[in-house]
Parts: sequence; C-alpha cells; structure tokens
Amino acid sequence: MTKKQAIDIICKCAKSYHNYLENKQILFVYRDSSNHSHYTEVQFKSHNFLHFTGVKLRKELNANTFYRYALNARLNEKDFSLDNSSVAELKLQILDTIMNIDTSARMIGNYNNSKVDLYTEKIAGTVSACLGLIQKDNIYIPNSVLKEDIRTLISKPPGKIYAIFKKKIGEPCYTKLTYQKS
Repeated sequence: MTKKQAIDIICKCAKSYHNYLENKQILFVYRDSSNHSHYTEVQFKSHNFLHFTGVKLRKELNANTFYRYALNARLNEKDFSLDNSSVAELKLQILDTIMNIDTSARMIGNYNNSKVDLYTEKIAGTVSACLGLIQKDNIYIPNSVLKEDIRTLISKPPGKIYAIFKKKIGEPCYTKLTYQKS
C-alpha cells in the first residue's frame, strides 16, 4: 500500500468517523452462553481515530491534529509513516467496515491474550473486522482495529450482540437503536 492510498482511505474514513462515531457513546447489549444479558458502553472521541489507522506520526503531530488534517483532507505523506510489519495496511483494509461498528458488530467478548503485541481488554466485531477496547473511568474506549475473526481473539463462547444503541456523549438516555437481532 502506498502512502497516497493510505491517505485516501484515512481521509474518507475520518469523515465517516466524524459523522457516525465521534463524540458518540455506543451500548452493546449481548447474551453469554448461559443466556444472561450483559452490556458494554464505548465512547468515541476525536483522538481515538489515530489508533484505528496504525500509522506512526511525525513528532510534531498529535492525535487530534492528525484527525483534523484527515477530516479536512489536508493530510500529507510527510505527516506519518507506515510501519514495516504491515499492521497499518491490515487496519486500513478494514477501516471502512469499522466506521459502521455501531450497526455491524455481532459478537463481543473478553480478549484472550493470544497476540504478543496487542494490549486490549475486550473485543467487539465480526468474523472479518474487530474493534479492541480498554476500560477507562468505568467506560470503554477504542484502542485498536484488527483484521481478524473475533472468534480467535476472545474467550469462548462469544457474547452474541442482540441490540446496539447510540447517543451523544453526555446525553442522559440512549435515543437511537442502530441494530436489533430479529
């Protein structure tokens, strides 16, 4: 993947992130293998977007500036580097899918620590794209994007998501149902 291709994907997805996830809180409601209901809340802020891309910034940039540049289509090849391990390329291949996590996630579970270089606590997603989550101040925040089958990354069996709700951060109640299992 070239840097120009990466920029095209990042800028397109920054607009989707801004429209659908930024400053939003999502509630995943799911059942475990014993059919008990649970929920996980996730907040999405502007600085979280950088983690989704896997790129490394030049020293002068921070996560919010990177996001603003991408959102305004001002991202430049000099602003970042693609690492040699192809992590960024794998993340960018599924980034567009992750922008719809509020409607596409079907499973959720605790991370099983199966990867040496991944620190995350919980994973939500599908058999082709996942979002890693860590808990901070009693709420989860996204910290990684993975081009993986969720079933290989979480403790068995996965929690089956049966509803996803969304609201703006700070609103008292969830006002929008984005997914409901029929």
